[in-house]
Amino acid sequence: MAEAGGQITGIAHLFFFAFNSPGFLSAHVMVAPEHRGRGVGRALWQTVQAEAGRLGASNLSSGVSDTDAESLAWVGRRGFVQHLRRFASSLDLTAFDETRFQADSERAAAQGVTFMDMAGADETTLNRYLNFVADRLTETPDLAGHPRWPLAQVREILRLGSDPRPGWLVLARGPDGEWLGLTAMVLVFGGQAAYNELTAVHPSARRHGLALPLKLEAIRRARAAGIGTMRTNNHSQNAPMLAVNKRLGFVALPGQFELHRRGV
Repeated sequence: MAEAGGQITGIAHLFFFAFNSPGFLSAHVMVAPEHRGRGVGRALWQTVQAEAGRLGASNLSSGVSDTDAESLAWVGRRGFVQHLRRFASSLDLTAFDETRFQADSERAAAQGVTFMDMAGADETTLNRYLNFVADRLTETPDLAGHPRWPLAQVREILRLGSDPRPGWLVLARGPDGEWLGLTAMVLVFGGQAAYNELTAVHPSARRHGLALPLKLEAIRRARAAGIGTMRTNNHSQNAPMLAVNKRLGFVALPGQFELHRRGV
């Protein structure tokens, strides 16, 4: 933390982020606008470099809003290059018209697809669901090639230890009970919005139009809970899910570039 005259002028944060590429730590430097251009950021960056070196972390990752040209230039001067881009989007649940997607729901039903959630599920079923989530995460553009998350980490992102909402952990099953896909949400922004952590379909069940009905199930549950907004983030290479979100009416928000610097 940087201070001047008893006021905080900037902060630096070096930390592990679950979506980091293997071998990377996240590094963020933030300076109050009125104190920029005075060397505060440079001093904080030197502190980050020293601490990363002490920890033996040779690769750093940082996230910058895709609308923040000044910060993008700042990290670029320090050797960071763009690695990927994630899009944020929001859906107004108060104005959502589910009837527009009746045909999608009917096609899923015609395939024998049913939906259930983890409300009342025993520990064996819940652990199977968490393993199902962990497997699907390794198939996303965000985590392809990353180590499979342990169940404790999956529990953490789904907030099962702090704000469990088993009714928001949804599963799509086939006519023989096979598990086809999932969608999972958590509550964010002080209870003002539902965040769709993941919507995913098993590879064997893809190209059957199941992603949109799964999202519909999430939307129904959020609306039933009186939530007015749904938020989500998507990797720029996840074209199928971006297309589903667009069809449902998600509105694009400022996204974020993930930038990498190899060797501190």
